[in-house]
Amino acid sequence: MSASFDGDLIRPLGLVTLYFGYVEAEVNALVAQLQARGVPIEIPLAAPLGQRLAEFGAVIQGLQNAGASEVLGLLEESRLLIDRRNSLVHASILAKGRVTPNDPSKPEYSVTPDELSALAEEAFHWKERLNAAVQLRLLPTLREQA
Repeated sequence: MSASFDGDLIRPLGLVTLYFGYVEAEVNALVAQLQARGVPIEIPLAAPLGQRLAEFGAVIQGLQNAGASEVLGLLEESRLLIDRRNSLVHASILAKGRVTPNDPSKPEYSVTPDELSALAEEAFHWKERLNAAVQLRLLPTLREQA
């Protein structure tokens, strides 16, 4: 067992958690902005992130809006990020990065500190891209339609 490797997992796993918290806050802010513009999104802000994004996507898809397609693509992309996050946080991460899922039908796998850091960075950058797409393309076209 490598104590330095095990310790190295803690910080990047913390970043995954921290950055996905930022994702959740961003999604809530975007939902509030759309609601303020009369877009009927009805989902509790405490609902799981995947459910909030699915509702967000369903409402966006129903809009006849040129800015919606980019946002829908980003929402589709989020599924992989959320699945990767969920597979880590709903598992046991053991010595040397061995991940044992709590679902016995899922196989064990390994994760490195670099892979955890990369997931955290992907989540952060995804959040920024979503914000840009909503602010620069979706909301302006909603203003034009009003």
